Amino acid sequence: MRSYSRHFGVFISLLCVFAAGHLRAEEPLRTLNAAFLAYPPMAYVDDNGEAAGSVIELTNRVAAESGVQINWKIYPIRRIYKGLRTGEIDFWPGSQAVPALSEFTRETGSIGMDVTLCAFSLGNTPPIIDPQALREHRLILIRGYTYRAQLDQIFAESAYRPIVTPDHAAALQLLQMGRADYLISYNDPVGEVLKTNPETGARCDVLDSWPLVYVVSSRIPEAQRVLDALNHGLQRVNAPLASAEIRGDVPPSLNHPDKSAE
Repeated sequence: MRSYSRHFGVFISLLCVFAAGHLRAEEPLRTLNAAFLAYPPMAYVDDNGEAAGSVIELTNRVAAESGVQINWKIYPIRRIYKGLRTGEIDFWPGSQAVPALSEFTRETGSIGMDVTLCAFSLGNTPPIIDPQALREHRLILIRGYTYRAQLDQIFAESAYRPIVTPDHAAALQLLQMGRADYLISYNDPVGEVLKTNPETGARCDVLDSWPLVYVVSSRIPEAQRVLDALNHGLQRVNAPLASAEIRGDVPPSLNHPDKSAE
């Protein structure tokens, strides 16, 4: 009888341990700290001081489908990299396969949006077929933006020191004044400025294009759970759209970012 009681006690203890572990596994994720870069119209701060834009709206839907709460905060790009490295930032909707982030981040699949990097020019400026040709031209860059590593090398070896401007409106103004030959930036924010200044007529020579993903810091304890939750939310958000595409009910403009500036 005494042996039975001892074995029964061990069984109950193990059952409690299993139950406690199961309950912990079912606990919801804490509120996640999400970073975003000023990149209108995909991500920006609206007149109420809130995060807004197509990427923000999509991510909020993904979070709702996953049962995740998000605390959004805008940062410059280098601060985002640092926060992902330290674990202060849980995730960032950003570029796929950034070499500087590979050692301390994990990525979801594509969120269904791409970014396009262009050499914008005006008038009769010759088109850029090979990015290496940029070495021989006067360039404008945007402060706080990063570019692919191969372009950074081109900028460093350029015959002219690139002009760095605080925003796209200032950059386009300098381009109109003839201070440079090309503005190196992304299609979406330049297209947003051109909506209010269409007479500029900037042409986009595409330099590169790549998908956006959710970049999750691997320095946070629950990194895999966050990654799984975001992937799960993406699947749930994209499932109705995929079904509608198969039926032919969704116009192409709903599935792809606006390329009006190209």
